[in-house]
Amino acid sequence: MVDDIPQQGDIIKLNLNPRKGHEQQGFRPIIVLNNNIVSLYTNVVIVAPISTTQRRLPLYCDLPDNLITKGTVLLDQLVTLDYKARSFQFIEKVSVDFLLQLLSVTQRIFTV
Repeated sequence: MVDDIPQQGDIIKLNLNPRKGHEQQGFRPIIVLNNNIVSLYTNVVIVAPISTTQRRLPLYCDLPDNLITKGTVLLDQLVTLDYKARSFQFIEKVSVDFLLQLLSVTQRIFTV
């Protein structure tokens, strides 16, 4: 995180409410996927929630064991959030290798 602006690969915690239906809710960890230009100029981040879900789906990626945060990144639930309006807490940053893995899986969502 730089100057209170979430950076790509940061795991932050914020309140996702209000949400509806099967969307992830509550104060939870999320990972920032967008490049830093988006956060710098728009006050929004594109994120994926992190859950302790036990399901194994093609768009779920387990966090590496060396992180403080434990769980699975739910890449099928990408969302854009105003990080200033929701206030957030920085937790940690993932490695570049793991970030690239997440972006590769995310790309499948938008590929024909």
